[in-house]
Amino acid sequence: MTELDNAVAVVGLSLRAPGASDPETFLSRLSRGEVALPAARGEQAGNGRLLSGQIDRFAEFDAELFGMAPAHAALTDPQHRVIAELVWEAMEDACLDTQRAGNRVGVFIGGGPDIYLHRNVLPDERTVRAHGTEQIMLGNSRDFLATALSYRLGFTGPSMTVQTACSTSLVAVHQAVRSLLTYECDVAIAGGITVFPVERPEHDGPEGGIYAPDGRCRSFTVGSRGTVPSSGAGIVVLRRSADLADGPGRARAHILGSAVNNDGADRMGMTAPSPRGQAEVLREALEVSGLSPADIGYIEAHGTGTVLGDQVELAALAEVYGTGTAAPRCAIGTVKPNIGHTDSAAGVLGLIKTVLALQHDLLLPVASQPGDGPDADLGAARFFLPRAAATWSTEVPRRAAVSSFGFGGTNAHVILAPADPVPEPAAQDVRTPVAVLSAATPQALRDKARDLADWLDGPGARAALPGVLGTLWHGRRQLAHRAAVALPTDPAAARERLRQWLLETAQRADTPPAVADAPVAVMLPGQGIRLTGTGASAADDPRFGADLERLSAAVLRAGGPDLRGFDTWPGDDPRLLDTSVVQPLLFVVGLAHLWRLERRGVRPGTLLGHSVGELTAAAYAGVFGIEDAAAAVVRRGELMGRAPAGAMLAVPLDEEAARDLAAGLPADVCGVNGPETTVLGGAPDTVTELERRCAGRGLTARRLETAHAFHSRAMEEAAARFGEFLATVPLSAPRLTVLSNLTGAELTAEQATDPAYWAGQLRGTVRLADGVRTLLAGRPAAVVGIHGGRALTNPVRQTARLLGMVHPPQIIELLGPSEADASQAHEDALARLWAAGCPVDFDLPHVTSPVPLPRYPFADTRHWIEATPGALPHERPATAAAVLREPAPPQEPSPPADDTEETGSDFAAAITAIWQEAFGGEPLGPSDNFFTLGGTSLQAAQLLTVVNDTLLLGVALGDLYEHSDLGSFIRRAEELAAARDDAELLRLLDEIEGVQ
Repeated sequence: MTELDNAVAVVGLSLRAPGASDPETFLSRLSRGEVALPAARGEQAGNGRLLSGQIDRFAEFDAELFGMAPAHAALTDPQHRVIAELVWEAMEDACLDTQRAGNRVGVFIGGGPDIYLHRNVLPDERTVRAHGTEQIMLGNSRDFLATALSYRLGFTGPSMTVQTACSTSLVAVHQAVRSLLTYECDVAIAGGITVFPVERPEHDGPEGGIYAPDGRCRSFTVGSRGTVPSSGAGIVVLRRSADLADGPGRARAHILGSAVNNDGADRMGMTAPSPRGQAEVLREALEVSGLSPADIGYIEAHGTGTVLGDQVELAALAEVYGTGTAAPRCAIGTVKPNIGHTDSAAGVLGLIKTVLALQHDLLLPVASQPGDGPDADLGAARFFLPRAAATWSTEVPRRAAVSSFGFGGTNAHVILAPADPVPEPAAQDVRTPVAVLSAATPQALRDKARDLADWLDGPGARAALPGVLGTLWHGRRQLAHRAAVALPTDPAAARERLRQWLLETAQRADTPPAVADAPVAVMLPGQGIRLTGTGASAADDPRFGADLERLSAAVLRAGGPDLRGFDTWPGDDPRLLDTSVVQPLLFVVGLAHLWRLERRGVRPGTLLGHSVGELTAAAYAGVFGIEDAAAAVVRRGELMGRAPAGAMLAVPLDEEAARDLAAGLPADVCGVNGPETTVLGGAPDTVTELERRCAGRGLTARRLETAHAFHSRAMEEAAARFGEFLATVPLSAPRLTVLSNLTGAELTAEQATDPAYWAGQLRGTVRLADGVRTLLAGRPAAVVGIHGGRALTNPVRQTARLLGMVHPPQIIELLGPSEADASQAHEDALARLWAAGCPVDFDLPHVTSPVPLPRYPFADTRHWIEATPGALPHERPATAAAVLREPAPPQEPSPPADDTEETGSDFAAAITAIWQEAFGGEPLGPSDNFFTLGGTSLQAAQLLTVVNDTLLLGVALGDLYEHSDLGSFIRRAEELAAARDDAELLRLLDEIEGVQ
C-alpha cells in the first residue's frame, strides 16, 4: 500500500485575489514577496476609513456562456457569478470535460455575506417588481451557491453550500475529499468566495479590533495589530489519485489527509480561538495521512496577524509539529500579508499557494513590509519564517500542511504531498491531426483564436503540438460556436497551418451556432465524377480499408470486375471509363465512406444519390442487402455498358432552354442538375453538334467522362432487362430518407420495393435539381458530397442562393478539391461537420500533462444594479433613521425593436416594456421567445402578475405557454382585453374605493 492509495489529487485550480487573477501571476507575485493591498500602494479612502483588498472582474460577467438573461445576471450576487467563471477556468485547467466523460461532479463551496442583495437588489423596486423575491433569492442566497452552479454546468454529484466563516473553503475541501473517497462522486469542486460589491471597499481599523489600523497585515511579526479584509475567491478540482494512475490526467499535488473539528466550549468566547481544539485537528489530519510531524517541511498557517490569533496558532503548531530535537527544519508561511484576509476564500487560497509551491519546488516567502517588527517567537526550534523565495532544499521535507480556523471555532487542516512529474508518452502515429475551438458567442470564438495564436508565438512557442491539440479536444467543453481544421502530418507545416488558421478564425464573420446532433444530408455521385483518390486514406483507417475489401469481394462474387487496388490506377486508366467497372466502384466507395462516417459519429438523415448513387443510398438505407446490392450494381453496369456508344454534355441552361438547344436532334435530357445546369445525351455525333451550337451561342459546355448516353433512349433495353433482374431480388422499404431521382421527392416504400421503379430510374431523367430543393427544405445543418471537387455539390450552393437562404447548410466535399491530400481532406471535412454540430470522434490521444493554454475569453459585459446609499442599517446616518427613502424615479424602458409591428399601440408597448424589464439585453422583437430568452416557471408567474396588475387582465399561465413569442403573447393579451367588460370592471373598482 502506498501513500497515494487513499489520496486525492489536486488536478485543477483557479483564483481571483487582489493583484492576481490566475495561478501564474499569483505564484509570481508571491515569490517576489509583493503585497497587493491598497495600503502597500499608498492608496487611502480619504474619509478616515481604510481601503480593503479588491479583485478584478467582480462586476463583469459572461452571462451568455452560462445561459443567463442579462437582467437575471444583473440581479445575481457577484459571488455567484465570479464562482461560476472560476469553476469554468478550473475545469479547463484540469483538462476535464465532464459532459463527455460522464463523470459525477460534486460541488462543495461557500460564500461571503449577501451584501449585494440588501444594498443593491432589494432596494431597487423595479427589479423586485419585475422578478419577484423567489427568483431574486435564487440568485443571491448562499443556499443556492452550489446548486445553481450544478444546474448551470450540469453537475450531478452532491452539491452543497458549506459555511463555517473563515474556514469555509478548507472545510469544503475536506468535505470534497470525503465525498471522493466514499465514491459519491468522480470529480469534486471545492472552494470559496468573498466579494465586496463596490469598486473601492472600505473598512474601519479601530485600535484593538481585528483589522489593522495601518491597513497592513503583518502575521507572525512583533507588533502586528490585525488583518485586512479583502475580496477573494479560489477553486480546486479534485480527483482520486488512484484514478489518475489508471488513466490520463495530471496532478499538481496530492491531499494525503484532512480533518475538521470545532473548539467547543474550551475558549474564552465563541469567537475566540482554542489552542487545544487547533492542536487536535492537526493531530487528526496527520493520523489520517499516515505521516509524522517530522515529515512536514512547510505549514501554510491561518496567520491572520491578530495578536491573540497568531499566539494561539503558534502554540498549537509548536505542540504538534515542534517536538523532537532531531526533527528537520519546517517553514511557516501565510498568504494574508500579501492579499489580506479573504474570509470564506482564505483556506482555499492558502491551499492553492501551497500546491503551487510544491509543484514548482519553491518555499514562498512571508512578505516583508515597511514598519515590520522582528519575527515573532515561533515556539519551536525547527520552525522558521522564509523571508525570500528559495528552492525546497533537502533539509526541508517536501510535505506540507495547510490550516484554516473559522470565527466560531470550526478548524480545518490538510496534509499535502508533491506530485511526481508524469512523462509524456512517446509520440504515436495517429491519423491526421485536428485542431478544434468552440465558444459561447462568435466574438468569444474570435477572441479565443486570437489569444491562442498570440500564445503560440509567445509562451507556447515550444509546446508540443500533440499536447496542444489533445488539450483543446479533451479538456474543453464543446460550445455552440465552433471552428475546426485538419492539419498536415509534418509537425512544422502543421504548426504553421494552425497559426494561419487561428488568425483567419480571429477575423471571420459571425456564423450560425452548431446544431446539437446536426442533421446531415449526404450526396452520392454517379458516373462522370473523379474517382482517383477516393480510397487513398484506407492505409490510415484499417476498418475503412477492410470495408473496401469486403465490398469489392461482394462485387467479385456477383460476377463483377476485380476492384482491388483501384486507388493505384492512373487517372487515364481505361477502366475508369468502363461502365461495368465504374458503377460497381462507385457503389463500393460510396457505401464504405458512409459506414466510415457513421463510425466517426456522423449518421446521415437524408440521402440523395445521382444515378447509380441512388442505389448506393438505397443499400445504406436497407432497401437492398449488401450481396444483393452488389449484384444489382454489377448487373446494372453490365447492361448499361452494352448500350450503344454515346456521350453526355453539361450545358449552362435550364431544362426548357436545353430542350430548345437540342431541337431537331436525337438528344435527350439526361439530367437536370441545377437551376442553370442541364445534361443532354445522345450519340457521339449528336453531342458534337450540341457542342457546336453551344459555341455559336457563346455557351461554355462540358463533355462528361462517360462512354454512353445514360438516362436516354439508348438505355431502354438495359432498363427492361434490369427490371427483370430485380424481380428476383428481395427489396425492403428504406429505413432512412432517400430522395428519388425520378421525382425529386422522398422515395416511398412502394417505389423502393417495385422493380419497375428501378428500371425507370435507369432510363429516366435524373431530376437532381428537384431533389436538391427537397433536401434543402429539410433544413440540414450540413450537406456532404462523397467525392472530390464540387461537381455534385455546386447545385446545392446555387439553389440555396436562389432560395435566399439566410443560413444555408455547410456544404462539404468529403475528399476536398482535386489536388488535396485525401486523408487530410477527409479529416478536414469531419472537422467542418463537427463545427456544424455533429458528434464527430477525432480519437485524439489523451494528454497526461495538459498544456496550459490561454484561459476562456469571458465577455466583459457589466451586469450591475447600482447600490442604494444607506440601504444597510449601519450605513444610515443616525439623524435619518426614521426617514423613508423616496422611491427612485421610474426609468425609461429600452425601446422595442424597429420591426415590432404588434407594438404600435400603447397596450403593446406596455407589454413589450414589461418583457424587456424581465430579460434585459438587446431590445426585444415580436419573434423573441420567452423560453429561448431563458424564462423559467418562476419568471413566468412573476411576469404574468406584473402584466395582469398593470393592464387589469387575466392572462393565464397556459396563455404564455401557448403564446410564448412576444408578438403572439401581445395578440393574446389584446384578445383578452377586447373581451373584457370595462364597464363592469369600473363598477367593481368604484365599489372597492367606496368601501375604503
